[in-house]
Amino acid sequence: MAEIKIFNHPRPKKSVLPPLPKKRKTEHKIEEINFDFEKRADYLTGFHKRKVARVRQAQAEAGKKAREERAELRKTLREERKKELEQHVDAVNALVGNKTTSDNEEENGEDVWGGIEDGAGQELVDHEEEYVDEDRYTTV
Repeated sequence: MAEIKIFNHPRPKKSVLPPLPKKRKTEHKIEEINFDFEKRADYLTGFHKRKVARVRQAQAEAGKKAREERAELRKTLREERKKELEQHVDAVNALVGNKTTSDNEEENGEDVWGGIEDGAGQELVDHEEEYVDEDRYTTV
């Protein structure tokens, strides 16, 4: 038969240091609770007040942004009108410049119109005609 051996586990070694003290959970004792009803009311009503303040602030910023956009729009319109005016002035000056050059050509001796000549091709009108309407009498 086989010998039955009982295996014994070795004993744990004891520490040379003394055992650590168990930490107890210290309860923080509150001496007294003072409940301020005014601060509670301010806190509870503050949600609405802060929300209203945010809305007002957003409206003010939106109004300011809208004013700035309108000012920018007016500025761009002024600039565009100024450019259009300059282009128009340049075009008119170019037309006037072309006329002055054609006037200069005429002064050089090319087909200058002298106006209506007196007496050469005019017929004298020596007669009068009378027109009678229902209630008017006209002499031409």
